[in-house]
Amino acid sequence: MGTEISTANGVTPLLSKSLGSRDFQQHRATVAFELEVLARKQDRFGWERDRGTPAQDRLIMDWMDVLGDYPLVEVKSACRQAILTAPSKLPNEGHILQIIQAERHKAYLSWKHQNSEPPAAELVKEVFDSNAIISQIGFTPKTFGG
Repeated sequence: MGTEISTANGVTPLLSKSLGSRDFQQHRATVAFELEVLARKQDRFGWERDRGTPAQDRLIMDWMDVLGDYPLVEVKSACRQAILTAPSKLPNEGHILQIIQAERHKAYLSWKHQNSEPPAAELVKEVFDSNAIISQIGFTPKTFGG
């Protein structure tokens, strides 16, 4: 589970599709741990008080269901960003997902920019520059009136 798989565009695919079931379940548990860390940072007493209740179990399951497909490094980074952006608010799984998706979009746009091909007009000009082709083969066209 230590190696990350990336697609050609540099974005990690959904982990439910790329990890075996055992590794995926282990990853989901690690994601749940990130919720535990966030909750303790924001609500040092209430989280412990609710330990083992159906409500807390549901919070943990929702967190794992929404964020389980994303690598831990992305989840942790998004949690950090959420805390830095709004230090007095406990983000929910939706907030974290929005941050992950925004960061992935930025990464994709950066990759696309770095790997983009020249615009079609430049390709056509480069490939079909008739003057360059004519001079390469040594042909000199005759001009009228000269």
